[in-house]
Amino acid sequence: MILLSFFFLTYHANAQLYINEFMASNIDAVPGPQDDYPDWIEIYNAGTEDVMLGGFLMCDTLDVTLAYPIPNTYPDSVTVEAGGYIVFYANKDTASSVLNLNFKLSGDGEQIGLWDAQEILLDGITFVEQIADVSYGRYEDGTDNWFSMIEFTPNASNTYPAPGDFDLYINEFMASNSVAFPGPQGDYPDWIEIYNAGDEDVMLGGFSMFDTLDVTQAYLIPSTYPDSVTVEAGGFIVFYANKEEGSSVRNLNFKLNGDGEQIGLWDPNENLLDGITYEEQAVDTSYGRFADGTESWFYMPDFTPGAANQNSLSVDEIEGRSGISQVFPNPFNTETNIQFTLDQPENVKIELFDIKGDFIKTLASGKYAIGHHTVNLEASELQAGYYYYTFRAGNSLHTKKLSIVK
Repeated sequence: MILLSFFFLTYHANAQLYINEFMASNIDAVPGPQDDYPDWIEIYNAGTEDVMLGGFLMCDTLDVTLAYPIPNTYPDSVTVEAGGYIVFYANKDTASSVLNLNFKLSGDGEQIGLWDAQEILLDGITFVEQIADVSYGRYEDGTDNWFSMIEFTPNASNTYPAPGDFDLYINEFMASNSVAFPGPQGDYPDWIEIYNAGDEDVMLGGFSMFDTLDVTQAYLIPSTYPDSVTVEAGGFIVFYANKEEGSSVRNLNFKLNGDGEQIGLWDPNENLLDGITYEEQAVDTSYGRFADGTESWFYMPDFTPGAANQNSLSVDEIEGRSGISQVFPNPFNTETNIQFTLDQPENVKIELFDIKGDFIKTLASGKYAIGHHTVNLEASELQAGYYYYTFRAGNSLHTKKLSIVK
């Protein structure tokens, strides 16, 4: 008996066993042996000999006095091969299988401990809040580097979740939403649109966003309702920066500053996917990329949350003959220019109206020749806000929006 005890002490002390991966919030990611979706814990044997884990202990604290002894009723079922993996199910259903444990894991964060039969701690971890249907594991196996793993690998070697797997962009945002775009709570919140340029849907639960580029303060997007925070391949999703995160999984715990600041987007492993530092914004005007996902940013009086952006400076054809551009610059402070093109002589009339549709003044009236023309708009006496101008060329009428900032 003395020799046997000495053998086990020596053997266990040399065992190279690791808590290698686990999932503490398994909604419908990995089915268990009882047709449920239990929390699970993977043990990795980095040693050169098989290890039978009957008599070893596991628990959801690092207090061995509360730990659960793994049964040795069926030794083959609880043996982890050299260089191999074994998965235990934290589902409080020990009567059904020797691989089941008498505890569950907390998705809000707690601990996991693994002891040998002599109650020697072999491995332990204290973890923070976890993402639903995302595992937390070491890469490489058995090392001290932990990552959130959207591509979980129970009973297999962990893979590195490279940040390049996501093709996501902060594509458009509005940092001063006065009356332009109502939010889901009946307010007018700041908003941020994310564009998925990849070819696969991405569930953004566990990703982070913030109004600085400091990930240590970033807000974790909930995964409580995965469908609500999933952006389709080639699609768009809008989040609301209104400090009302309790009301919706798409609400954020910060607001944007219209005077200028930053926006950051990180993956679950805190890799920065996209970030922008922006300057003072115009009221009720968005700032976005055109084309979507490119490096070209424009002010967008014709904002497009949840849809592809439109180039605010593009030339629109009017009945295939005459065209007019947006004012440039737009928004502007005291003056701007309205540019238009004619491919035949036309009577042109340009008139300015306020947001209510009340006429303010005529900007141009008369016959213009073929070619490009520019009409100056001097607005030093006008108040800040939205305005409209109409462009009439012959029998064609076109209306555009402009924004004055002070």
